[in-house]
Amino acid sequence: MVHRAAPVAAVVVLAVLVLVLGVVNPVRMSSVRTDALGPDNDETAEQYLDRVGAPVPGDDPQWALVSFSRELTADEVPSVVDGTRVSVVYVHVVVDRVQTPLVEVPVPDTRQVVIRSVREAARLVPPGRSERGRAVQTLVRNRLLADCACVAGVLVRSTGNRLVALAGSADIRAVEALPTDAVFGRFAVAPLYPERVGDAVQPDDGPLPPA
Repeated sequence: MVHRAAPVAAVVVLAVLVLVLGVVNPVRMSSVRTDALGPDNDETAEQYLDRVGAPVPGDDPQWALVSFSRELTADEVPSVVDGTRVSVVYVHVVVDRVQTPLVEVPVPDTRQVVIRSVREAARLVPPGRSERGRAVQTLVRNRLLADCACVAGVLVRSTGNRLVALAGSADIRAVEALPTDAVFGRFAVAPLYPERVGDAVQPDDGPLPPA
């Protein structure tokens, strides 16, 4: 009995030790995983703008979504964001009553790559799954290759103070920032389209213009 009790006692002591260590040194939760930037699907533009409000001043860098008040050409972006570091360009070709894809173009920290982002987006357009979808793909690609005014927003990395200044631009409709501990790649992004008024449900019954 003594020989059997010793291992049992050791297991109990080990379990207590693990419990104590867990209380004293709790496991830290990982950084942001479920944050999102941009309006919810069922949210109107007005509701989103009211929810987001104005950026909060601060000196620490943050990830932020900058949604434009009009579709920009790629070469307009650097001046509109006034040199702020751009990480992703969100490109969207607007066609009345036709659903078109949002194309995300990651960019390194160079102005030249930003101003080529719309043409680069043409390479990233997802393939269509139907005859209409393939026609939409062709239409979107051709407009992007023509360097259309199709930039709906950008993801930037900047301080709260800088974001406050950006929010005052007439070309910027909204600036939404994440907490400073947000980790790139662990949050979803969907810009507020310049033309959006209601929710994200848009008709897809319009005729396609010539590609």
